[in-house]
Amino acid sequence: MDLSLLRDIRPLIIEDESDAMNSMFSIFDTVFDIFYTASNGEEGLYRFYKDTPDVIITDLQMPFMSGFRMLDRIRMENKNIPIIVTSAHGHKEHVEKADDLNVNAYLIKPYDMNILFEKIYECCYINTLSKIDLDQFTV
Repeated sequence: MDLSLLRDIRPLIIEDESDAMNSMFSIFDTVFDIFYTASNGEEGLYRFYKDTPDVIITDLQMPFMSGFRMLDRIRMENKNIPIIVTSAHGHKEHVEKADDLNVNAYLIKPYDMNILFEKIYECCYINTLSKIDLDQFTV
């Protein structure tokens, strides 16, 4: 995948494990012009409101506010923002709850960063292009 296609996307990464966040930060810094970070669900919710990202990439098990609770609040405000869950847990209940929250992708850690980048591309470009309302245009 040509990573330059992702340059203008503004992702929000929510990850409480510092090693994982540092690794993502290093990689994202070379791919995206602008990206935001948060270390727990509470901070992630604040960054969602403050920074209006294009896509959310979040863990589920976090201190202060779980990823699911944060996603519930985000979905109350914005039903369409793309969300990618990255979790060490692939429990059926977690996957089903993520599906109920209209999560675009669920990646189980450890995952390949190229797959994450492909999911970001799909969420932000391919899926949004198919949702364009052609009735808004006149000929």
